[in-house]
Amino acid sequence: MRKKILKKKINKIAIFISDEGFGHSVRQKTIISEFFKYNPKIQFTIFNDKRLLFLKEYFGNKINYNFYPNTLCTIKKKSGELDLIGTKKILINWPKNSNINIRKILKNKKKLDFDIIISDLVPEAFQLAKILNIPSFGVARFTWDWFFYNTKFKILKETKMIKDSLKLSNKIYFPTFVKKRILSNDYLNFQETNLIFNKNIFKEGTNQFFKSTNSLKCLIMDNGTKTNSNLIQKTVKYLKKMQHIDFYISVDNFSDQLKTYVAKQKNLIPIQGLKNMHRLISYVDFLVARGGFNTLTEILIFKKPALLIDEKNNPEIKANLDQMHKLGYCSIMKQSSFKSNFEKKIHFFVKKNMKNIENKLRSNYINPNGANQIIKDIVKIYEESKSNC
Repeated sequence: MRKKILKKKINKIAIFISDEGFGHSVRQKTIISEFFKYNPKIQFTIFNDKRLLFLKEYFGNKINYNFYPNTLCTIKKKSGELDLIGTKKILINWPKNSNINIRKILKNKKKLDFDIIISDLVPEAFQLAKILNIPSFGVARFTWDWFFYNTKFKILKETKMIKDSLKLSNKIYFPTFVKKRILSNDYLNFQETNLIFNKNIFKEGTNQFFKSTNSLKCLIMDNGTKTNSNLIQKTVKYLKKMQHIDFYISVDNFSDQLKTYVAKQKNLIPIQGLKNMHRLISYVDFLVARGGFNTLTEILIFKKPALLIDEKNNPEIKANLDQMHKLGYCSIMKQSSFKSNFEKKIHFFVKKNMKNIENKLRSNYINPNGANQIIKDIVKIYEESKSNC
């Protein structure tokens, strides 16, 4: 009689989260929540910098948090476009800074008894997994080497170094809504998944918001990167002309004077807090937003027409907008359409585009169970690797 091999469960996971916007954090929150269904006693340690408060607000003391200074990100100009000079400095300094971070982490090696590492998508997380001799998995809408290769930085040696780090992962999962990936072409082990989304992420701890009685409701989103903050602020005074539309506006970065102005206008509703802003997506009729992947995911799930804002020098945003527009899922808005040009752009969108986009979105079902697919595959890979030991 063959002896039954007991499958070893994953009990400890380290998660390294990028600070590039909020989408990475939102995806990992969904993945963590799904992992707790697999093993309620699982121990998570999150390595992050700017989003720790956002994550702790949701999970409290249920998981562990380690401050981890992010070594790779982009820099934006006040205009919202990618700052090539500032971003190049970040890229060139990345090898030195990532090595410093890894050495600091390894000083407490006794605490690094993780079963696996997951990242979205910090390159040195995979270097660390290699040192610890444990499996590592990536979750990515795009990879950093792809991003930099599609800018003026493709000839830099640091771009290839990033690729070498990412190739240390056991597998990279690529949540998508089209069969066109924006990953490096020579990754040997990647898997496309459905979108990653949990409708409950932004429901808990939110405030009641003012319910509109107007015929149209529009959410103007100031996204996690704050790319369009200045443009939104300079456009506010033109919104009161469009009295047939109630505009919900994220005012977290507004001056007290501008917040007061918004509060006094009949058709302007101030919104504070990331959760409250995202919760409104399912309520409004249409959005004006940056085309980051987390926002795209919510547009596709809630079937909301949107004007997505183009972003100069950013290959990820360009790829996102190209795919969405080709499928008829959005209209594209240039940054020059803000301020005095905003009213004309909104009027044209509402009259000519909005209904067609809504019909197109409603005619296609988008499955949001990507986190579940990823976890099942990771568990399978881990258990198979342990049973073969």
